[in-house]
Amino acid sequence: MMKHKSLKFSVLSIALTSLLTACGGGSGGSTETPFTPKTVSGTAVDFYLSGATVQFDNCKNTDGSFVTVQTNATGKFSFETTASCQNSPLTITGGIDIATGLNFTGTLKLKATDLQALGSGKVVVSPLTTLQAYAGSADIPTLLSNLGLSPETLSKLQTSNYDLSTFDPVTDASAKDMATIFVIQQLANQIEDSLQAVNNADGTPALDVSKATEIAFGALAKHLETNTLFTAGTAQISPAALTTILNTAVANANTIINDPETEIDNSVITQVNSNITTVSNLMNAVVISGANLTAEELQTKLQNNEGNIQDNLQEQLKTPVYSGLELASYTLDQLKNSSSANPLNIGLSQLTNNLSVAFKLENAKTELKDTIKLAFKLNGTRGTKQESLNVTVNNILTTFNVDGSIKLATIPQGAVVTITSTLNNTNNATFTLDNNIDVSASNGAISLQALIDSNATLKGYYNQFYGQLATNDAVTATAFVLPITYVVDSSLGLSSATVDFNGESFIGPSVTAYFKLN
Repeated sequence: MMKHKSLKFSVLSIALTSLLTACGGGSGGSTETPFTPKTVSGTAVDFYLSGATVQFDNCKNTDGSFVTVQTNATGKFSFETTASCQNSPLTITGGIDIATGLNFTGTLKLKATDLQALGSGKVVVSPLTTLQAYAGSADIPTLLSNLGLSPETLSKLQTSNYDLSTFDPVTDASAKDMATIFVIQQLANQIEDSLQAVNNADGTPALDVSKATEIAFGALAKHLETNTLFTAGTAQISPAALTTILNTAVANANTIINDPETEIDNSVITQVNSNITTVSNLMNAVVISGANLTAEELQTKLQNNEGNIQDNLQEQLKTPVYSGLELASYTLDQLKNSSSANPLNIGLSQLTNNLSVAFKLENAKTELKDTIKLAFKLNGTRGTKQESLNVTVNNILTTFNVDGSIKLATIPQGAVVTITSTLNNTNNATFTLDNNIDVSASNGAISLQALIDSNATLKGYYNQFYGQLATNDAVTATAFVLPITYVVDSSLGLSSATVDFNGESFIGPSVTAYFKLN
């Protein structure tokens, strides 16, 4: 019996020893291979982007923010992988295109990539990798062929098994191919910028950056699945193809927004179409001006502004913005510089006629249209006595001339007007217009007088408010403006404020002015 028990014990000891040895037991540690960081070198290409932010979408810092690095003056960036950040998509935003001198307002993407396994340790993020990131199940060789890339470029990409992250179009492509790639990125940028400018009825953005980028490149990819984009052998974009892509992008955006109060006006399509057609023609003219021009030489020509090419591109790639606002015929600077101690003079008898507001929409290439929500807050003060009248109009259809001035302003049938007041014997009111009202003023402004005269209730409220005023009274007027399709230029320094009059609420840029009646 003892001999049998001893044999069982020996077998058990051998088994345990073998198990511990296999697991690293008995040696004081593990045989697991330690992580070795790898340095990855990257390039951001529109043309090269200086000072752009490269975000690693799957990687977070300890404070929860995304891991980011910046590109240098020639679009290069460097990153060292970590155990927690070695496989990630990349998103590049911001910076300056060194060829055009313009701020880069678009987005470049690279699909999820095993950075640790990169054989060359190098990666390129370009319009082509962005197209691939949003192409879904589309056939990449077909997209690239329909993009009109040259046989030489397509051969290089085929050799790399269409690994677009290894292809730098500035060094690896012809000038024509680089121009083509640049044009599609500008088209995407213009679509993205236009969609990001759109506001919901409450003043919040209708689409975020990522959704706008997805819509832009999604429309491009959809077209390229079955159709070409450029005239064969050139960087000249097809008018029909351009129109199709823009129509698709706007239709998809409207479907996603799904709000009749936030319908994107078709003048956006006309504006972008004009810009991109001209950009395409400008780039094609430079390409054909020099035999066997390389992409690097093309970039240099733009940097040196040869033939004013950089100036011309900058002019065409501007997006429309509201750059001016006037109230009661006073300029924005005059309005902002007014105060209770330094009021602007306005005649009591002329107060009603001076109730007008004017905007200017800069960078228009064609007539443009927008839907504007407008609100006014009027406070009259005499000593300790105060009275107020607040009016909101939820829909003013506005057409702008090419010079940016207002051509026509109409409050359409079905628009909603709200009124609140502190006046005695008045009730807060909301009413819907039964007919269109032309509120265009002869000086290219929106006339509130026309609105007041159009409705008996509103006119009665205003007349009561006006009847309380006298010479030397102080009047404070705040105008709230919410354009739906285009943005107010941030350089104007307008503060964002919330309007909430009788249930009509929105957030929009505002300006307050101080007047003294004389």
